[in-house]
Amino acid sequence: MKCGRRAFLNHSLIPSLIPRDLPPGQEVERPILPDCLTDCLTGREIPFSNRDNIRQKVLQFLIEKKDYRKGDFVVDREISFEVEGRPVVSLVDLSIAIDDRILMIWKCASGSLVSRERQILASARLLEEYIIPFAAVANGLDLEFLDSATGRVIGCGFESVPSREELLKRNDFSLKPVNKKKLPGEQRILYTYDAISCPSACGNPHSR
Repeated sequence: MKCGRRAFLNHSLIPSLIPRDLPPGQEVERPILPDCLTDCLTGREIPFSNRDNIRQKVLQFLIEKKDYRKGDFVVDREISFEVEGRPVVSLVDLSIAIDDRILMIWKCASGSLVSRERQILASARLLEEYIIPFAAVANGLDLEFLDSATGRVIGCGFESVPSREELLKRNDFSLKPVNKKKLPGEQRILYTYDAISCPSACGNPHSR
């Protein structure tokens, strides 16, 4: 879910970009945010958002450093379900699909990586009829790489992400079917994360 409020974007900037040791009484000078970003997949300009800013950095890294192809990426895949009779649509920031199999999904959000682990794991278990093998959480400066079936963090930092060739050569994973008895719990987790991702003043366009 993306919040379009400029005030929210300013206050949700990556903490390390904001100086901590300021003289008493001096206010933090917030960075000036651009109005648009250039989408590296399409070359078109897109409105600036904190999420898209991080997502573009992730895409550039994967294409330029890890040899993924532009055609491997799917942006904003939808996960649709109901919670207490209410329709919910949750977006997956980035998916990597090779040979018609989604092998990795990403959550792109500023702030704590640990706090987003459970959210991306729920997405990995709800997006398809099988558990997406790998998941990653990135805040623009760092990332965690996870085994979606076990929930374990198996790598930290951008270099821990396998290249396209390395991913295709891996034989330590399989497309495990989801446990359908656990799906309601995963849906509740994902719904809760999405509901608190944006201040209440923004509303929740995906839980109408």
